[in-house]
Amino acid sequence: VLNVDEESVTVAQMIDYVKRRLLMEDKPVSLRRLLHNTHTERALICTFLAMLELVRLQAVLLHQPIPQGDILIKKTDNFEQIFTDQTQARDDWQ
Repeated sequence: VLNVDEESVTVAQMIDYVKRRLLMEDKPVSLRRLLHNTHTERALICTFLAMLELVRLQAVLLHQPIPQGDILIKKTDNFEQIFTDQTQARDDWQ
């Protein structure tokens, strides 16, 4: 059985979503809270790939204070600079 969902979210959209969430808050964001509004498998996969891309770009740090605990997402010092330089934050995930 294949469930087809009309939601067509992309990794680039999820990168933008994570970026906006981190800009709104000064403290680290809980990955669990970030994923709370993710309702489809595709959106979950795109969010995961977006997090990997943001780590690769060195825009965010991921930290898990306790084993099996929540993962916290924190902006790096050069977070805003990475998005200012559009050549670094290219969209290869279309």
